Amino acid sequence: MQKHKFTQEHYTMIVKAIIDGYREYIEHRKDRDNKMIISSAFAWTKGNFIESKIAETCKEIGFTYIFSKAGPTWPYLQFIDHETKSLFLIRNARYFNSTNFANPKVPIPGKEQGKSRTYLHELSKLNRYIEFSPEYKPKKLQQENKKQLSILYITEKEVSEQLELFSSEYESFHILTYELDAAQQITKVMHYLPNPADNIAYEIADLTDYISGAELTDEERSIIAPEKDDLIDPAAFDLSILEEEKDNN
Repeated sequence: MQKHKFTQEHYTMIVKAIIDGYREYIEHRKDRDNKMIISSAFAWTKGNFIESKIAETCKEIGFTYIFSKAGPTWPYLQFIDHETKSLFLIRNARYFNSTNFANPKVPIPGKEQGKSRTYLHELSKLNRYIEFSPEYKPKKLQQENKKQLSILYITEKEVSEQLELFSSEYESFHILTYELDAAQQITKVMHYLPNPADNIAYEIADLTDYISGAELTDEERSIIAPEKDDLIDPAAFDLSILEEEKDNN
Protein backbone atom coordinates (compact mmCIF):
# COMPACT_ATOMS: atom_id res chain seq x y z
CA MET A 1 0.00 0.00 0.00
CA GLN A 2 3.05 2.24 0.15
CA LYS A 3 2.61 2.99 -3.54
CA HIS A 4 -0.63 4.81 -2.78
CA LYS A 5 1.13 7.50 -0.75
CA PHE A 6 1.52 10.89 -2.36
CA THR A 7 4.94 12.39 -2.88
CA GLN A 8 6.58 14.48 -0.17
CA GLU A 9 6.21 17.55 -2.42
CA HIS A 10 2.49 16.93 -2.78
CA TYR A 11 2.02 16.37 0.95
CA THR A 12 3.92 19.57 1.75
CA MET A 13 1.80 21.66 -0.60
CA ILE A 14 -1.53 20.13 0.46
CA VAL A 15 -0.90 20.58 4.20
CA LYS A 16 0.36 24.14 3.67
CA ALA A 17 -2.77 24.90 1.64
CA ILE A 18 -4.99 23.53 4.42
CA ILE A 19 -3.25 25.78 6.96
CA ASP A 20 -3.28 28.84 4.67
CA GLY A 21 -6.92 28.31 3.74
CA TYR A 22 -7.90 27.99 7.40
CA ARG A 23 -6.01 31.22 8.20
CA GLU A 24 -7.83 33.05 5.39
CA TYR A 25 -11.10 31.75 6.81
CA ILE A 26 -10.19 33.14 10.26
CA GLU A 27 -9.33 36.54 8.77
CA HIS A 28 -12.67 36.50 6.98
CA ARG A 29 -14.47 35.65 10.23
CA LYS A 30 -12.68 38.51 12.02
CA ASP A 31 -13.67 40.93 9.28
CA ARG A 32 -17.33 39.82 9.31
CA ASP A 33 -17.43 39.89 13.11
CA ASN A 34 -16.29 43.53 13.07
CA LYS A 35 -18.72 44.62 10.35
CA MET A 36 -21.88 42.62 11.05
CA ILE A 37 -24.23 42.33 14.00
CA ILE A 38 -24.51 38.58 13.47
CA SER A 39 -22.08 36.55 11.39
CA SER A 40 -22.10 33.02 12.82
CA ALA A 41 -23.25 31.49 9.52
CA PHE A 42 -19.84 32.31 8.07
CA ALA A 43 -18.56 29.38 10.13
CA TRP A 44 -19.95 27.22 7.34
CA THR A 45 -17.49 28.69 4.84
CA LYS A 46 -14.41 27.09 6.43
CA GLY A 47 -14.39 24.16 4.02
CA ASN A 48 -14.72 26.49 1.04
CA PHE A 49 -11.65 28.47 2.11
CA ILE A 50 -9.55 25.36 2.63
CA GLU A 51 -10.61 23.68 -0.60
CA SER A 52 -10.19 26.87 -2.64
CA LYS A 53 -6.66 27.31 -1.33
CA ILE A 54 -5.80 23.72 -2.24
CA ALA A 55 -7.22 24.28 -5.72
CA GLU A 56 -5.16 27.46 -6.15
CA THR A 57 -1.94 26.07 -4.71
CA CYS A 58 -1.90 22.66 -6.33
CA LYS A 59 -2.41 23.83 -9.91
CA GLU A 60 1.36 24.11 -10.26
CA ILE A 61 1.82 20.40 -9.55
CA GLY A 62 -0.84 19.39 -12.05
CA PHE A 63 -3.81 18.77 -9.75
CA THR A 64 -7.25 19.72 -11.02
CA TYR A 65 -10.64 19.67 -9.33
CA ILE A 66 -14.30 19.02 -9.98
CA PHE A 67 -17.40 20.20 -8.15
CA SER A 68 -19.53 17.81 -6.13
CA LYS A 69 -22.15 18.28 -3.42
CA ALA A 70 -22.37 17.63 0.30
CA GLY A 71 -26.08 18.31 0.03
CA PRO A 72 -28.59 19.58 -2.51
CA THR A 73 -27.23 23.13 -2.32
CA TRP A 74 -23.77 22.81 -0.75
CA PRO A 75 -20.95 22.25 -3.26
CA TYR A 76 -17.45 21.11 -2.40
CA LEU A 77 -14.36 20.16 -4.40
CA GLN A 78 -12.94 16.80 -5.32
CA PHE A 79 -9.29 16.87 -6.37
CA ILE A 80 -7.58 14.88 -9.10
CA ASP A 81 -3.97 13.82 -9.54
CA HIS A 82 -3.96 12.84 -13.21
CA GLU A 83 -0.49 11.35 -13.08
CA THR A 84 -1.54 8.64 -10.61
CA LYS A 85 -5.24 8.72 -11.62
CA SER A 86 -6.18 9.43 -8.01
CA LEU A 87 -9.30 11.19 -6.75
CA PHE A 88 -9.26 12.71 -3.25
CA LEU A 89 -11.25 15.00 -1.02
CA ILE A 90 -10.75 16.86 2.27
CA ARG A 91 -12.75 16.23 5.44
CA ASN A 92 -12.86 17.75 8.92
CA ALA A 93 -11.78 14.93 11.25
CA ARG A 94 -14.48 15.98 13.72
CA TYR A 95 -17.08 14.42 11.44
CA PHE A 96 -15.04 11.52 10.08
CA ASN A 97 -15.00 8.03 11.52
CA SER A 98 -12.16 6.04 10.02
CA THR A 99 -13.62 2.74 11.24
CA ASN A 100 -16.97 3.38 9.54
CA PHE A 101 -16.48 6.05 6.91
CA ALA A 102 -19.82 5.22 5.29
CA ASN A 103 -22.85 4.86 7.53
CA PRO A 104 -24.33 1.43 6.76
CA LYS A 105 -27.91 2.21 7.87
CA VAL A 106 -30.02 5.33 7.63
CA PRO A 107 -33.76 5.91 8.15
CA ILE A 108 -35.73 6.30 4.93
CA PRO A 109 -39.05 8.13 5.45
CA GLY A 110 -42.00 5.88 4.73
CA LYS A 111 -39.86 2.75 4.34
CA GLU A 112 -38.39 0.12 6.59
CA GLN A 113 -34.93 1.00 7.83
CA GLY A 114 -32.36 -0.95 5.91
CA LYS A 115 -28.94 -0.99 4.43
CA SER A 116 -28.27 2.14 2.42
CA ARG A 117 -25.63 3.18 -0.04
CA THR A 118 -23.78 6.43 0.52
CA TYR A 119 -21.83 8.52 -1.94
CA LEU A 120 -18.57 8.07 -0.01
CA HIS A 121 -19.02 4.32 -0.09
CA GLU A 122 -19.71 4.37 -3.83
CA LEU A 123 -16.57 6.41 -4.44
CA SER A 124 -14.57 3.97 -2.34
CA LYS A 125 -15.36 1.27 -4.91
CA LEU A 126 -12.59 2.81 -7.00
CA ASN A 127 -10.35 0.97 -4.51
CA ARG A 128 -12.00 -2.43 -4.94
CA TYR A 129 -8.94 -3.95 -6.64
CA ILE A 130 -6.45 -2.67 -4.06
CA GLU A 131 -5.02 -5.23 -1.65
CA PHE A 132 -5.46 -3.71 1.81
CA SER A 133 -2.85 -4.71 4.39
CA PRO A 134 -4.09 -5.19 7.99
CA GLU A 135 -1.22 -3.15 9.43
CA TYR A 136 -2.71 -0.01 7.85
CA LYS A 137 -5.99 -0.30 9.72
CA PRO A 138 -6.61 2.49 12.25
CA LYS A 139 -4.36 1.85 15.24
CA LYS A 140 -7.19 2.26 17.72
CA LEU A 141 -10.77 1.32 16.97
CA GLN A 142 -13.01 4.28 17.67
CA GLN A 143 -15.49 3.36 20.40
CA GLU A 144 -17.14 6.73 20.82
CA ASN A 145 -20.57 7.33 19.34
CA LYS A 146 -19.38 9.14 16.25
CA LYS A 147 -21.71 8.74 13.31
CA GLN A 148 -21.23 9.71 9.68
CA LEU A 149 -23.90 12.27 8.87
CA SER A 150 -25.98 11.14 5.94
CA ILE A 151 -29.45 12.59 6.28
CA LEU A 152 -29.47 14.18 2.83
CA TYR A 153 -30.64 12.12 -0.09
CA ILE A 154 -29.89 11.82 -3.78
CA THR A 155 -31.42 9.43 -6.29
CA GLU A 156 -29.48 6.60 -7.84
CA LYS A 157 -29.98 8.10 -11.29
CA GLU A 158 -28.27 11.33 -10.26
CA VAL A 159 -25.01 9.63 -9.38
CA SER A 160 -24.82 6.58 -11.66
CA GLU A 161 -23.39 8.40 -14.67
CA GLN A 162 -20.78 10.26 -12.63
CA LEU A 163 -19.65 7.12 -10.82
CA GLU A 164 -19.43 5.23 -14.10
CA LEU A 165 -17.22 8.00 -15.47
CA PHE A 166 -15.03 7.94 -12.35
CA SER A 167 -14.54 4.19 -12.69
CA SER A 168 -13.19 4.61 -16.18
CA GLU A 169 -10.89 7.55 -15.39
CA TYR A 170 -9.57 7.03 -11.84
CA GLU A 171 -7.85 4.12 -10.15
CA SER A 172 -8.05 5.10 -6.48
CA PHE A 173 -10.04 7.25 -4.06
CA HIS A 174 -8.45 8.95 -1.03
CA ILE A 175 -9.64 11.03 1.94
CA LEU A 176 -7.43 13.55 3.74
CA THR A 177 -8.59 14.86 7.11
CA TYR A 178 -7.55 17.82 9.24
CA GLU A 179 -8.12 17.84 13.00
CA LEU A 180 -8.66 20.85 15.28
CA ASP A 181 -7.69 20.74 18.94
CA ALA A 182 -9.55 22.37 21.84
CA ALA A 183 -7.88 25.69 20.95
CA GLN A 184 -9.27 25.42 17.38
CA GLN A 185 -5.77 24.99 15.93
CA ILE A 186 -5.01 22.45 13.22
CA THR A 187 -2.86 19.85 14.96
CA LYS A 188 -3.20 16.76 12.79
CA VAL A 189 -3.57 15.87 9.11
CA MET A 190 -4.12 12.28 7.99
CA HIS A 191 -4.21 10.48 4.64
CA TYR A 192 -6.68 7.58 4.39
CA LEU A 193 -7.50 5.00 1.74
CA PRO A 194 -11.11 3.81 2.15
CA ASN A 195 -11.81 0.11 1.76
CA PRO A 196 -15.27 -0.61 0.27
CA ALA A 197 -15.18 -4.19 1.60
CA ASP A 198 -15.27 -3.27 5.29
CA ASN A 199 -16.03 0.50 5.32
CA ILE A 200 -12.74 1.12 7.11
CA ALA A 201 -10.45 3.95 6.04
CA TYR A 202 -6.89 2.64 6.21
CA GLU A 203 -4.18 4.99 7.49
CA ILE A 204 -1.77 5.61 4.61
CA ALA A 205 0.20 8.50 6.14
CA ASP A 206 0.25 10.76 9.18
CA LEU A 207 1.05 14.22 7.81
CA THR A 208 1.24 16.01 11.15
CA ASP A 209 4.98 16.67 10.77
CA TYR A 210 4.20 18.80 7.69
CA ILE A 211 2.16 21.28 9.76
CA SER A 212 3.79 24.67 10.26
CA GLY A 213 2.45 28.08 11.28
CA ALA A 214 -0.87 26.80 12.60
CA GLU A 215 -0.74 28.57 15.98
CA LEU A 216 -3.58 31.00 16.67
CA THR A 217 -3.72 34.09 18.84
CA ASP A 218 -6.21 34.47 21.69
CA GLU A 219 -8.18 36.93 19.53
CA GLU A 220 -8.39 34.47 16.65
CA ARG A 221 -9.55 31.68 18.93
CA SER A 222 -12.21 33.89 20.50
CA ILE A 223 -13.67 34.69 17.07
CA ILE A 224 -14.14 31.07 15.98
CA ALA A 225 -14.72 29.36 19.35
CA PRO A 226 -18.56 29.61 19.32
CA GLU A 227 -18.83 27.34 16.29
CA LYS A 228 -17.45 24.26 17.99
CA ASP A 229 -20.60 23.59 20.01
CA ASP A 230 -23.37 25.18 17.99
CA LEU A 231 -22.78 24.53 14.31
CA ILE A 232 -22.22 21.52 12.08
CA ASP A 233 -20.22 22.06 8.92
CA PRO A 234 -22.45 21.15 5.94
CA ALA A 235 -19.40 19.60 4.29
CA ALA A 236 -19.59 16.89 6.95
CA PHE A 237 -22.67 15.39 5.35
CA ASP A 238 -22.54 12.46 3.02
CA LEU A 239 -25.28 11.81 0.51
CA SER A 240 -27.42 8.73 0.97
CA ILE A 241 -28.36 7.22 -2.35
CA LEU A 242 -31.99 6.16 -2.65
CA GLU A 243 -32.35 3.24 -4.99
CA GLU A 244 -35.26 3.81 -7.29
CA GLU A 245 -38.22 1.50 -6.95
CA LYS A 246 -38.49 -1.05 -9.71
CA ASP A 247 -41.76 -2.16 -11.27
CA ASN A 248 -42.16 -5.83 -10.44
CA ASN A 249 -45.09 -6.32 -12.77
